[in-house]
Formats: sequence, C-alpha cells, structure tokens
Amino acid sequence: MPRTFRAAAAASLLLLALPAAAQKPAPASTPAPKPAASPSSPVKADARTIQGTAPAAPAGSRQAEVEDLRLLTGATTDPYQLERFGVAAVQKGELDMARRFFEQSWKAGELPTAPYNLACLDARAGKADEAFRELDRAVGAGFDEEAVLLSDHDLDTLRGSPRFGTVLAGVRKNKADGDRAVVTEATVLPPPGGKPAGILVVLHGVASDPMSVAGPFVEEARARNLLLFAPRGPARAGKRRFGWGAPERAVAALDAAVAAAEKRAGGKELPVFIVGAGRGGQLALEYTARKPGPWAGVASIGGAYDPGPGGANAVQGLRRARILMGAAREAPAELIRAMKQGTEEMKRLGLDVRWAEWPGSGDGLPDNAKAAARDVLNALAGSRGA
Repeated sequence: MPRTFRAAAAASLLLLALPAAAQKPAPASTPAPKPAASPSSPVKADARTIQGTAPAAPAGSRQAEVEDLRLLTGATTDPYQLERFGVAAVQKGELDMARRFFEQSWKAGELPTAPYNLACLDARAGKADEAFRELDRAVGAGFDEEAVLLSDHDLDTLRGSPRFGTVLAGVRKNKADGDRAVVTEATVLPPPGGKPAGILVVLHGVASDPMSVAGPFVEEARARNLLLFAPRGPARAGKRRFGWGAPERAVAALDAAVAAAEKRAGGKELPVFIVGAGRGGQLALEYTARKPGPWAGVASIGGAYDPGPGGANAVQGLRRARILMGAAREAPAELIRAMKQGTEEMKRLGLDVRWAEWPGSGDGLPDNAKAAARDVLNALAGSRGA
C-alpha cells in the first residue's frame, strides 16, 4: 500500500538551493491543499505517495530532485528545506538520513510535521512506544491533520491502541482551536476617525503571523480611515507561525474573518479591500474571484494566481474590484513570470489589473514594505485623503 509522508513548506517555490551536482526535479512537500496555483499535487516515488501543502511551483518552472543527499548535510538551517530533504531521503530509501533531516527540521523550527514524520519511521520499524512519543510531540506542536492521521498506512499498526485515541483527540482539539483563533487571535486596528470608511483585510503568507504583513499597512490604513483586520491562519506552522491549511479550510477562515471585520466596522455596506503577501496574496485572489462580495480592491504581493479554465465565470467576484499584482524586483524569475502570466490572463478576461515591482528579493514583502503598502493602497483605494 502507498505510504504517506508529510512536509510543511514556507516557500512559494519548490526550487531548492542545491549544489550544482545535486539539481534535478525535487520532491513535493506536505499536508494538502490542491487547487489552481496552490499546494502541490501528489507525486509517485518508490511506491510511496508524497503529498504537499506548500504552494506549487509556478507553471513552467523546474522542481528539484536530490541526487546525493549526503552533499546536503549542514547545507541549510531552514526547517522547511530540511523537512523536504527528509522526504527526499525517504524516496531514496535512506531512512536513517531521513530521520536526521526530520530531527534537524524540528530543532530549527519546531514544525509539527517533523515529529509526525519521525513517528511514521518509528511505526514502520515496529517501535510503537517511540512512535507514540513522536505523535505526542507533533500534537503538542499543533499537528491538526485528522484525515492524514486516520488514513496514513504507516500508522496502521498503532490504531488498535488506546493511546491512538488520545492522539486523535489532541489533533481534533488543535483543529478546533486553530479555526477559532482565525478571529480570536486576529490583529484588529480601528481607524482614528470613528466610523470606518472601509475595511482592509490583510493576509499573511505561509508560516507567518498576522502582524508580519499587516504592520507596514497600519499608517496607510489609518490615513484612509480604514479598519484594519489581519486574521490568523488556522494551522500552526512552528514557533508562533501559522498557515492556511487545505483550500476549504482557508475559505472558511476568510468567511469568518470578513464577517468579523464587517461586524467590528458596523456594517456590511462598507467597501472591503483584501491584500496578502505570498500565499496570502494568492488566497486573496482565489477567494474573492469565486465569491462575490463587497470587494473594492484586491492585491497580491508575491503570490501567483491563475484564473484557471473557468474563464470569465471563474472571476465574477472581481468584476467591480481594482486589482494589483506586484513582487520584489529580484524575486525568483519563475514567480514573476507566473504572476505576469496571471495578470495578462485576468486582463484578457476584462478585469482592472495593474502590475508593480519594488526593490528587494524573495516571494513576500519587498525591502521597503511601507512604500509597497502605500503603493498598494494608492492603487486600490486612492491616495490619502482622496
């Protein structure tokens, strides 16, 4: 039977910085979203199924396959790359090496999927006590993938134990707590002028937190008398970092966030602007395109979006919105290419889309995040005082 290993991922590209001799297409990452431009779909390797929750690499880009994992020892301290290397080691049958990568990933970032993967290795080896200790550690770090826990064949030998029920209860509690925290742990900043003129919803990226993206927008939101609402992603992703989970869970999170923001602002008739960075920007466009609402403007900074095969029907929610797509000038070339392709496709469908670039690198906010925030809100809501 196929066996499932999970890997959380923070980057919006799956290209790994490997030595030249070690580059070829690489393994996907972890627990699961899957639609257009989101988490990667399963790939087969050595009769095991690897699934991913990191946003997929843009169309046309290469993934990387690790040729010699021994070259990678000590090559990175990024917990997400270390975890991906662990998954790659499993693909190659290098289980001792996979264990070392998963342990390093845990030390570097306390990703809940790292001990989960260690539990899978222990269960395969018939070490039930060790596997349950790792599952307890995963639950303590926030692991909340109930469907994965119940379907993963690596854990078949553990399911008859009463201890498995305790683990399952912890996973379910994590999920319920995370779904509530979308609103209860959101950052909410009312405007200085009393009743808001509108609502600004700001979405963080993968493995980030509400203020990491919302912070640069505070001054610009206040200047326009906007209520700023930055929800927390429902899934935990390491030390005080959060993700958005599967697509349906992310949609439910945004439904709750928009409803809470409208309630806080005192009315559903107010214009709503949604801005996100990385996965948050991609999610902002996916959500608003297919869900008609009071969207006055939507922006993605470093998050690729493709309307998909639905054509004009797939973007009905964006018909009345101003849209801005932008990225750091030195962001990965594959990301910029994918974002520009999405921009052109949206224009072809008759949407009002603008493109912007700023100095900097990476797939999130550019170096001068406050300047980018000003440009974004100028494009979506007009200049200050307008």
